[in-house]
Parts: sequence; structure tokens; C-alpha cells
Amino acid sequence: MSGNSSLQFPPTTTPAADDTVIVPMTADMVRKAAKVHLHALADSRTAIMGKAYVVAFIDWFRQSAHGGIAFVAIDIHGDVVGYVIGAPLGYPQALSRHMFWISARAVLLRPWLFFKQEFRSGVLDRLRLASGRSLPRGLEPELPAPTLSLVAMGVTQAARGKKIGLRLVQACERKARELQMRSLRLSTHPGNAVACRLYERCGWQPFPVSGEMTYYFRNLE
Repeated sequence: MSGNSSLQFPPTTTPAADDTVIVPMTADMVRKAAKVHLHALADSRTAIMGKAYVVAFIDWFRQSAHGGIAFVAIDIHGDVVGYVIGAPLGYPQALSRHMFWISARAVLLRPWLFFKQEFRSGVLDRLRLASGRSLPRGLEPELPAPTLSLVAMGVTQAARGKKIGLRLVQACERKARELQMRSLRLSTHPGNAVACRLYERCGWQPFPVSGEMTYYFRNLE
């Protein structure tokens, strides 16, 4: 699609004023979404594991067998300028098992990662999940089940300020309702003020779990 002078919109999709559309992610869009992730979330645990890891990570959510949600924002030139992925609560164990050898390879190629505290904590989390043990949980609201977790979202620098993030969240919410989810949750860094304002604008409510992350939830009932 890249390089086309015009973009044919799917019949069920309405373009925004800037001709950007939100569509379900397909296999050929995964690498483009991964590129957005690597730039928009450069300091995340996933990004520091490298491109191959991010591609496999995003593609896992795209596959319908996992019950996940994956959308991309495509501009008039056919470029992916944003994405969002999510899955029903409880997905980390299956994802960690799927990513185990991909993670091992990424670490072998980047031994310096062990000097990063955030990375070491992430490795311990993945090992707990891969072995079937759950992570420690803090104080959080009782959400009506089933719950969908919004796992990651990113928008390119050039496409920011065009409400693309808002539309991606809304697409995620609509799909969650189609899947008969009754609530949503997500986490973000407390210092990410732009993301926090976006979620609160969409009706999400914050709740405390730990000092490292800020968690949000939204009831769909």
C-alpha cells in the first residue's frame, strides 16, 4: 500500500478529516506496527529486546486464536502511523510460553540488558508466568468479568495531535463489546501525562497498584 496516491477505504470504515483510517491489523502490517512501537515506546521492556522480539510480540495479539485485539491507523499514503493491541485478562502466561525461546535469543544477543533493573524484573516476571505461577497482585477494583487488557498502543511522532490515539482506544472498546467483554484495564508509566489524559478523556478511571505504574480501568456495562 505504501506509495499509493490514494487509499481505498474498507466499506465499514469511515476516514477521519485527515484521511487516516483505523482497520484490523493483518499479517503484512505487523512489521510496520512494530516499527511504530520501537520508536514510540523506545524505552519499554519489549523495545529493548529488539525488532524480532517486538514483531513476534505484536503478531501474537493479532492472531484470533488468542482472542486478542489488534488495530492499526493507516494514513492516506498507506503508512501505518499507529497501532493498539490487547487480549483478555490472563493472557501473559500463554504469551510468555510462546515468547520463551524468542526471549532467550534476544537476551543472548544483548547480554548488557542484565545491567538494567527493569529488564531483570521483566525476566523474573516472564519466568514466573512461563512456569505457571501468577504475579503478585496489589490492591485493585473488582472488575466485572470477562476483562480485556489494553496491552500497548503507539502513534508516530508525525501523526500525533490528530486524535489517532483516541480513535484507536475507541476501536478497542468497540471490539471488546463485540467480544462480550464487560470491562477493560491497562497500565502506563505515571510520567506519561499525555497517555493519562487520553485514557481519562475516554472515561477510564485510575487505581493504585504500585509506584512503578499507573493502572486504569473502564466498565463497559
